[in-house]
Amino acid sequence: MCPRATSRTGERAAALATDEARALVAALAIAPGDPAGVHEARKSLRRLRSLLALARSALGKEVVDPVDSELRALTKSLSGLRDGQVVLDTAQRMARDASTADEAVSWEALLPLLSQQQEHRLADVLSDDPGFMRRQAQAHRQAERLQQLPWHRLHGGDLRNALARSVYRQERSQATALASGRVDDLHAWRRRSRRLRMQLAAFRKLHVRRQMNGHALAIAPRHIAELVDQLGVLQDLALLQQALATLERAQARAAPVAKRRRPAIPSPIHPLT
Repeated sequence: MCPRATSRTGERAAALATDEARALVAALAIAPGDPAGVHEARKSLRRLRSLLALARSALGKEVVDPVDSELRALTKSLSGLRDGQVVLDTAQRMARDASTADEAVSWEALLPLLSQQQEHRLADVLSDDPGFMRRQAQAHRQAERLQQLPWHRLHGGDLRNALARSVYRQERSQATALASGRVDDLHAWRRRSRRLRMQLAAFRKLHVRRQMNGHALAIAPRHIAELVDQLGVLQDLALLQQALATLERAQARAAPVAKRRRPAIPSPIHPLT
């Protein structure tokens, strides 16, 4: 049984964690036959970890960190499948948006190869974990552990303090990425921004005011969502580029790179200010 919360914030946070854990289990149940299941499972895992990051100081790192570590490992175990699907989806979009017939033919020739790679990747995962049964069992165990966390310790002030730290980390990663332009820094910027977006969404669900130093948070959630989407385009393209480089090394008859147009970024990136 989950200890009875002594604050409404704690009660809501416990309920939110339970809902996300259920969504995770449901997504993993369909994941072996539906790529959307992997995507939804990873989103639930990120939302759970974002919530735990907000509650870590109040609940105690000694009880939160072991759960977060297991959730992180589960997320990592799904990364290869998700990245492969992103590569395939991005290549399909490039084929649809090709500006010339030769470019379209080039992308269409690559799609079966990328699809085959993803099929092999899924077969390997299912060979190791048929039906994702082990992952589902792991998700059930973590759901039980989440219920047992001392959510009664959590109050709105704890969340606001944690949010301030999250904003600081996002700002720091943004400054680093803009200064370096390195792919790894851009990815870190996206991760920090995405976590901040999810934490702001959690504030709304928990009915907690978004404040820092007594003032309403100036950052609009929609601006963060736009930033995450823009950075996501860059990450998708980087994954596609890596996959194509791997194919070109393995396939002597692969279509020449010159025939493939690097997609333009659909909109400029607007850092949070």
